[in-house]
Amino acid sequence: MGNIPVAVLLSALILTTFTVSAETNPKFATVNPVPAAPKRAAEDMSLPMPNGLKGDIEKGRDFYMQNCFTCHGVTGAGDGPRAYFINPLPRDFLDETSRQYLNRPTLFEAISKGRNGSEMPAWGKVLNDQEIANVAEYVFQSFILDGKKGTGRSGK
Repeated sequence: MGNIPVAVLLSALILTTFTVSAETNPKFATVNPVPAAPKRAAEDMSLPMPNGLKGDIEKGRDFYMQNCFTCHGVTGAGDGPRAYFINPLPRDFLDETSRQYLNRPTLFEAISKGRNGSEMPAWGKVLNDQEIANVAEYVFQSFILDGKKGTGRSGK
């Protein structure tokens, strides 16, 4: 009789382990499948910069090459010299997902607000809106629209 509670406890522990593992490790997905997130529709790439701003690509390039390339890379592939020491990895602008969702307003907001839990700073605390628009326009024109598909970190 004394072994029954131990067996129940072990069974509960094993079940909990598989449940948690299925959520964090894909090879356990058949034990407790986690539904896939719904696929987003692509963003409208023709949307303008917020507040009627017009980004200056040359000024944006200068700032990017002084401050952003160390993480995002010269080509925008998220493979700059610091990228290998950062977790989560910097955004790969050449990745197909990035190229479908990062329009001007989204880039402007991401640069302005940064990303919590990452090394992406909130540049809105040190740059004005025009300077943020410059960087956003450079990233948009150089990597999102004109970047070479399939050359990013993921190869997609």
